[in-house]
Amino acid sequence: MEYQSRNAGSRSSRAGNAVAVMRDAVERFSSDRCAMMGASIGFYSAFSLAPTLLIVLAITGWFVGRDIAQGQFFGQIRQLLGNEAASAMQAVVEHAHRSSGSGVAAAFSVVLLLIGASATFSCLNTALDVVFAAKSPKGLAGLAWVIRARLVSLGLLMGLSFLLVVSLVLDAAIQTAGRAVFGSSTLSVLADVAQSIFGLVIMTFGLGALIKWLPDKRVNFRSALIGGAVAALLFTVGRHLFGLYLAHAGTAGAFGAAGSLAVLMMWLYFCAVVFLFGAEVTASLGQTPKDGNAADVKARLSAAH
Repeated sequence: MEYQSRNAGSRSSRAGNAVAVMRDAVERFSSDRCAMMGASIGFYSAFSLAPTLLIVLAITGWFVGRDIAQGQFFGQIRQLLGNEAASAMQAVVEHAHRSSGSGVAAAFSVVLLLIGASATFSCLNTALDVVFAAKSPKGLAGLAWVIRARLVSLGLLMGLSFLLVVSLVLDAAIQTAGRAVFGSSTLSVLADVAQSIFGLVIMTFGLGALIKWLPDKRVNFRSALIGGAVAALLFTVGRHLFGLYLAHAGTAGAFGAAGSLAVLMMWLYFCAVVFLFGAEVTASLGQTPKDGNAADVKARLSAAH
C-alpha cells in the first residue's frame, strides 16, 4: 500500500514538473517575442529555400537516386501544401540546378549555394541565442564566431541531409515489409503506425541536434531531445491541422497568383514557431537565467514535489 502511495506521489510530482516547465516555456515564448522571430526565420527560409533544397536533394540523391529523392520529397510536400505549392518549389529547385553553369561559374555557384543554404541556420542561431540568453563575442572573436556559425550551419545541413536519407530508406523498407507481411489486410495499418513513429523519432533527433548545436551556449543533450520531441509532436499534429485548414479555408485562392508563395510562407512560419517553442522547453528544463524566470521555475518545481 505504501509502495503504491509512493508511486502515485511520484507520478503526480512528474506531472506537476511537466506542467511547470510547459507554463514557463509559454511565458518565455512570449517574453522572447518568438512569434516575431519566427516570422524573420520564415522570411529568410523562403529566400534560402532553393539552395537548401538543392543541396539536401543532391546529397540524398547520391544515396537513393535523384528521381527517388525528389519524388519522395515533393510527394510529401504535395500532400501537405497542395499541387501548386509543390510544383512551385520543384520549379525553383530545377531553375537553380540549371543556372549552376560549368567550370569557374559552377564553382562560384556552389559557394553561393552554400552561403545561401546556411543563411537560415544562421538566423536560427541568432534566435536560439536569444532563447538561451547567449552573448555573441565582439571584434576578431566576433568574426571567428560568424565563421564558426556558418561552418556549424553547413555541418548541420549535411547531418540533416543524412537523416533524410536514412528516413527515406527505412520508410521504404517499412512500407515494403508491411506489404509483404500483411498484404492488403486491415493489419497493414500497423505498418503505417510504425512509419509514423519512426518519422517522429527521426524528427526528434533532427530538431534536438539543432537545439543542441546551433546556439552559442552549452545545451544539455537530454534537454535538447525533450525539446525536440515536443516540437516534433506539435509539428506532426499541426501538419494535419494545417492540411485541413488549407483544404477548407481557401487561403491560396485569396492571394491569386501569389497563392503558392503565401501558403509556403505560412508553412515556414509555422515550422519556425514550433521549433522555437521546443527550444523554449529546453531552456526551461535547463533553467537558463532570464528575467528571474529560472527562479520562478525552480520555485514551481519545488512546489510540485
